[in-house]
Amino acid sequence: MLNRAYFCLILSCILWSLNPVANKYALLELAVPQLVFMRTFCTAFVMVAISLFLGYSFRIKQIGWKPIFLGIIDPGLTSLFFVTSLTMVSASNTVLIMALMPFSQPILARFALKEKIHFSIYYGAIISLFGLAIFLSEEQIISEKGVIGNIILFTVFCLFTVSQLITRKIMTSSISTLVVTTSQMISASFVMLLNLVFFGDLELPFIASSGTIITIVYLVFALAIPFFLYNYAMRYIKVGMSSLILVLIVPFGFLFAIIFLGEEITLLKLIGAVFVILGVILPQLISWRKKRVRLKELALKNRL
Repeated sequence: MLNRAYFCLILSCILWSLNPVANKYALLELAVPQLVFMRTFCTAFVMVAISLFLGYSFRIKQIGWKPIFLGIIDPGLTSLFFVTSLTMVSASNTVLIMALMPFSQPILARFALKEKIHFSIYYGAIISLFGLAIFLSEEQIISEKGVIGNIILFTVFCLFTVSQLITRKIMTSSISTLVVTTSQMISASFVMLLNLVFFGDLELPFIASSGTIITIVYLVFALAIPFFLYNYAMRYIKVGMSSLILVLIVPFGFLFAIIFLGEEITLLKLIGAVFVILGVILPQLISWRKKRVRLKELALKNRL
């Protein structure tokens, strides 16, 4: 089960790393409110149809309000703010900032879920923040759009941090993974509908090329499938470990940004990204080394 959970988490990372690229491409022809609503509504419709076909029910007494509340936060507000930030900063920028999740997650998990935290995480955080500073120095965030875009990204970062803890708590219960994911999409679609009504241009005609339509179809499935895989993985993997695996979004995201968007990844940006990845991996390497030393000491004591 654990190996399957890791496989699901890695696959969700690959799909999530392609999302910024696909969203960036679709935004060339569509406005943010229209894009996020179409994507979330279609995803919710597909998920509800599958759930009902398989015989699942959505009684509040059975599933509770937590999955509904989770959907409002993630992917509701997170998707809305994330796609908005893509209109202001590059896809590689968004990918790198979201990779800092491993440092906020263990700290919150320590207080909310009573999971242990290692001080090596703080050392890794310093290295990653140094790498992020190098990357952003090349990104030219001094402009008004760059500053606002990164503030919005930081908001997404905070919301996703909270949502990951809620997900972990929900998925340790007996609620079906499919029901949780579907409930998320339903409540998220209401968030997108309100955004479309109050902030979108309802008179704006739908004009999209075949390439954009195909991209939207991909985004529909790329919204539901990664969340389903991620929710399943969170049944078996602790928050701290799952956050470390999420760093795989960085190399995959950079690769997709270069291939599909033609974004320029300079040497300085690459160095910054490497520091971020090293900072994320370092705490786990230190933790594994300490465990190995303890196991050797224990084995030696048993021999004596």
